[in-house]
Amino acid sequence: MSQFNRRTLVRGAAWSIPVVAVAAHSPAFATSLAAPQPSGVTACKQPGGPNGPNCQGYRMTLNLTIQPGDTWTIDFTELRNDGTDVMATASQTTFLAVSSTSSVLTFALCGNSSPSHFGLTLRYSATNDRTGETTTNLGGTFALSGIKNC
Repeated sequence: MSQFNRRTLVRGAAWSIPVVAVAAHSPAFATSLAAPQPSGVTACKQPGGPNGPNCQGYRMTLNLTIQPGDTWTIDFTELRNDGTDVMATASQTTFLAVSSTSSVLTFALCGNSSPSHFGLTLRYSATNDRTGETTTNLGGTFALSGIKNC
């Protein structure tokens, strides 16, 4: 016969319930607060030639590395094509609910020429949607070359 009686089993089960409840909520508090970092930028020329006076359209893709767990709001703060400010020509400058499973940002911008390469300066801030903490001055300058038609 077993050494355990029903009373011993019930007492052991009662102590394990709080442990399971605490363990179930641990991942939410263990989330890293590391801000999303750029892992690459690609570009292609929009079809159909210039998109308005002195405007060659480009479709840009920014890939971010994001720790699992939280979502982020990304706000572009600077966007330059070879030193020329193109922020006003960007199709989108705020991206909501960016996460480790949705970490590719796609937007369009306008350049005043049609080179096969240029330097893109992209700066952004990232706000953690859970904590409200904002990290600023993220991004950098990316040398884009071999730009083909989309």
